[in-house]
Amino acid sequence: MLDQLARGLDKHFYDPVVLFDTPQSSEIRQKLVSSNIKTIELMECRDILQDKVSSQPLTKRNIGSLLERFLGKRARQLYFVLKSARQFFFQEMPRIKRYVKIIRENKIDLVHTHSDLRRGKPEIVAARIAGVPCITHRHGYSNYTRFDTLFAGFIDTNIYISNDVAEYHIAQGESRTKGKIIHNGLNLSDYMQSHDALQVRKEFDCMSDQVLIGLVARLDWWKGHEFFLEAMAEVVKRNHNIRGLIIGGLAELSYDSSSRYLDMLHVMVKSLGLGEKIIFTGHRSDVPCLVAALDVVVHASSTPEPFGLTAIEGMAAGKPVVATAAGGVLDIIEDGVNGFLVPCKDSKAMARAILQILSDRDKAKQMGLAARRRVTEKFTVQQQVTAVQKLYDSILGSTQRNKGFGIK
Repeated sequence: MLDQLARGLDKHFYDPVVLFDTPQSSEIRQKLVSSNIKTIELMECRDILQDKVSSQPLTKRNIGSLLERFLGKRARQLYFVLKSARQFFFQEMPRIKRYVKIIRENKIDLVHTHSDLRRGKPEIVAARIAGVPCITHRHGYSNYTRFDTLFAGFIDTNIYISNDVAEYHIAQGESRTKGKIIHNGLNLSDYMQSHDALQVRKEFDCMSDQVLIGLVARLDWWKGHEFFLEAMAEVVKRNHNIRGLIIGGLAELSYDSSSRYLDMLHVMVKSLGLGEKIIFTGHRSDVPCLVAALDVVVHASSTPEPFGLTAIEGMAAGKPVVATAAGGVLDIIEDGVNGFLVPCKDSKAMARAILQILSDRDKAKQMGLAARRRVTEKFTVQQQVTAVQKLYDSILGSTQRNKGFGIK
């Protein structure tokens, strides 16, 4: 979404500079460079983040849980406050000076960080020191310590990608008046153009008359693949002429656990008797083409999804969608109108919804058309970019021109 936002802004008014400090930045960076957008890669920051991702989670769970068990909840909270403060002073503060230098050298008028209070403190503080406004873009659910919340006053506006994400952060004490909900958007042309569905089916040895049901999600435990497999087992009992595609590769930032998760899913396929019914495609760069070949798109996340990109991808392609009723998906799907909502982790309800779609093809077609209209009206890249640009204008003053801004 970052590359679409930076490339979509009106360059007569805005001159974006994009900073990277994450391991997966290269593909996005190539797209930006090809669009003549300046990028700055913070190699040392990226190394710090990678070390943090690979080494911290286990320690956090063990020490925090032990403290709470023996000394109570307050001891656990104090531990996380001290840990957050230590990380800021010893790991994050060294970045601030460089960020301030970048802001001043590039004449940045506004900082737009795609981090939250937990990870975005260096750029938030740098914007404050440089005397420029700061926007944070909240893409998920983070737990904050009291130390983290000390930095909330340095932020001018928080962008939330869904109502659920907004309410989650507001419940942790963030100001409702500083919040702005701007949904992610999709490039509709990728999903509304003609794709060769028959070629996709041929690639996976699927007959033209077979029903093809797909789940699009990286292989991560909370994406609910196991519930999709259980639902498929129920569906196959009623209709044998069905195959399922699981589209997505291993999660980059948790490769080992993702690999073990994939092994578990393969075991499930065998134990459920699905055999040749399920196809794991691995990572694909042609997702719109694959979605075009599906008859039903399933979103199966077992915990609230901050937004629900898979849902709008299927809807943009005019497909009936079955999705778990939690998180940002509730902003997208109206149950029974442009898709079906089912409880999280309820594979039987998921199976019933899929079978309901398959039992009435005319209804399924109408649902797909309603889904496409919904995405066209609410969830396009153009609408997202326009909303963000209006926010920039309101903060900086719409009469200014040739504004420079930094995205991280």
